[in-house]
Amino acid sequence: MKSIFKLLLSQFLLLFLFSCSNEYQIVSNEYKVIEVKNEQDSTIIDIILPYKTQLDKEMNQIICYTKSELKKGKPESKLGNFVCDLSLLKADGMADICIFNNGGLRNIIASGNITVRDIYKVMPFENELVILDLNTKEYYDLLKYVANSGGEPIGGVNIIAKKDTIITAFNSKEIIRVLTTDYLANGGDNMKFFINKEQKKIGIKLRDAIINYCIEKDTIDIKIDNRLIFENGE
Repeated sequence: MKSIFKLLLSQFLLLFLFSCSNEYQIVSNEYKVIEVKNEQDSTIIDIILPYKTQLDKEMNQIICYTKSELKKGKPESKLGNFVCDLSLLKADGMADICIFNNGGLRNIIASGNITVRDIYKVMPFENELVILDLNTKEYYDLLKYVANSGGEPIGGVNIIAKKDTIITAFNSKEIIRVLTTDYLANGGDNMKFFINKEQKKIGIKLRDAIINYCIEKDTIDIKIDNRLIFENGE
């Protein structure tokens, strides 16, 4: 079994190298079902082990400490507040508000030490931070979206929604600069008010922004501050 695996691996590597050259083209291919047994190839393990050891060292690095568990939720959450507020700081005054989506935050951060691996679990995607300009109507559509969804991670604004009415410290600017990810800026999660808007990249991925913030801090203590309040009364 091991010899077959080595043969297949060597053939794959040769095929890969040839295909990377402009002088070669794949003119045909063949698919076969090959039985795989639950056996470990010590040669492959020996090749991978140094890289795995180095990766584990980097991923297990402690970069911060949180006093409480950070998890997503609605209408607001500690995890959502944490990610939005640090992103606004990273934007350094270039954005008025920040919005993400609950679905994009993929895991909790347990209380105690925070590692690089923890942040990768929260944000496994390669999403970049971008800024878009919205007019007042588009901005109000954004606020309605947040209210109708029952809450999304947001920063830089307080929203009180009562039935079909949104009461908020409405931005008096004609143009509101919104910080988000390129995924949402392209209309992801049905955020249609962002579609066809110019995206101004600030030059960092959301995951890296979180990691950098944690490295700069020794301890974080995230609070629920009632930035989102939804009332059901008349």
